[in-house]
Amino acid sequence: MKQLFKPISIYPLVYFRILFGLLMFCEGIGAVLIGWVQEHYTETTYNFGYIGLEWIKPLPGQGMVYLYLLMALLGFLIMIGWRYKLTSFLFFLAFGYSFFSEKTHYLNHHYLIWLISGLMVLMPAHRKLSWDVRRRPGLEQDVAPQWTLWLFRAQLVLVYFYAGIAKLQPDWLAAKSVSIWMSHKTHFYFIGPYLNTDYTIWLISWGGVVFDLTIGFALLWPRTRMFAFWVAFVFHIFNSAVFHVGVFPYFMIAANVLFFSPEQIARWFFRVRIDKEAIAKASINLTMPQRQLAANFFWIYLTFQLLFPLRHFFIPGDVNWTEEGHRFSWRMMLRTKSGNTYYTVSDPEMKQQYFVNPRAFLTRDQVKELAKHPDMIWQFAQFLKEEYQRRGIQNPKVYALSNLSLNGYPVHPIVDPNTDLAAVKYTWGAKAWVSPRPVADGWPWTKRVADKTTVPDAKSK
Repeated sequence: MKQLFKPISIYPLVYFRILFGLLMFCEGIGAVLIGWVQEHYTETTYNFGYIGLEWIKPLPGQGMVYLYLLMALLGFLIMIGWRYKLTSFLFFLAFGYSFFSEKTHYLNHHYLIWLISGLMVLMPAHRKLSWDVRRRPGLEQDVAPQWTLWLFRAQLVLVYFYAGIAKLQPDWLAAKSVSIWMSHKTHFYFIGPYLNTDYTIWLISWGGVVFDLTIGFALLWPRTRMFAFWVAFVFHIFNSAVFHVGVFPYFMIAANVLFFSPEQIARWFFRVRIDKEAIAKASINLTMPQRQLAANFFWIYLTFQLLFPLRHFFIPGDVNWTEEGHRFSWRMMLRTKSGNTYYTVSDPEMKQQYFVNPRAFLTRDQVKELAKHPDMIWQFAQFLKEEYQRRGIQNPKVYALSNLSLNGYPVHPIVDPNTDLAAVKYTWGAKAWVSPRPVADGWPWTKRVADKTTVPDAKSK
């Protein structure tokens, strides 16, 4: 516990508060200006909530637009440190509400931002260079407990490392996904012709594995830290230019600065030279119960982040196919899926059958994601059950007719077309109604296939 509460300079927390707030301001404003919020929230007639959290629904009308504008405002207030504890907590709630109200556009980086925003609430990042200190000078302090910086670093190392572990699979190492993505990038100005070459594809595939598995530890080690930072910088800028993943690359670049020493951060960004001896002699004004509570949180949070992403190893089936354990596990940019799903609704009493195209109810992105996720296929079947009950069918039977291609392999049903999904109760773990991944000829060590008809799924989902 002594090391957790060792005093360090507060400047790393101040730096990250400013950058985090600025990026969240840009994210909130940008999402509204480019129409992302309107497309994913206000234009929908049905939303896919997280199972167990279906009560969290998008705000009606233009409510989600106002929510994102509010998040932009809160980001600005976090940046300047105005009533920091309140504004950071409200941002955590607002971002979590938007994240959990619709899982169609689940992205790992949204999940990471939500986690980090929650950690920010606990940090004394407002006790230097903030409006709070200007209002109440007594709040100002020069030190923070070491665990605050360690927790950020540990979270980032886990994100990188688990992303690398997830890539240790035959399809990724055979460059199946990367070849499909790059075949859709040839139109890019200047770099396009170079992206869809064997050299680039294999470099991205194997280089991505090495990068993710080592970069976090290289950032931790002082001797490799500067080199690792610039490698990560180039990596994230490349992702931003090629895959268009929003604010995430810049968020990661800003967060990677936290691996440098507090003295370096203070000197580079604030032109302040830290007296290390004075910092070491400073005291952390926390009572023993407060220290114990903080230490318990530190270890419980890290334990959860260590174990929860591994749950798919204990669930039968290929997680890339079944999606069981995929979310919240830092499984980023691993697979390309394309397919379609239709439904038939049967009236057993009248012996009639109705064909349902999900496009009649869902947006384009919802239809696209529906075909990839068995849980969403089940959820929409429950919706159809209720919809046709309202139309007068007492006990409708709902069957899903699905076809899915994973990483360019031939299409195959992802759910059993003979299972009445209206009568199935959702259970966690392996499901009898989800078809096992088919084994293709020569799988997994086959030559890369650039299927031009496959819609790329390149975001860090």
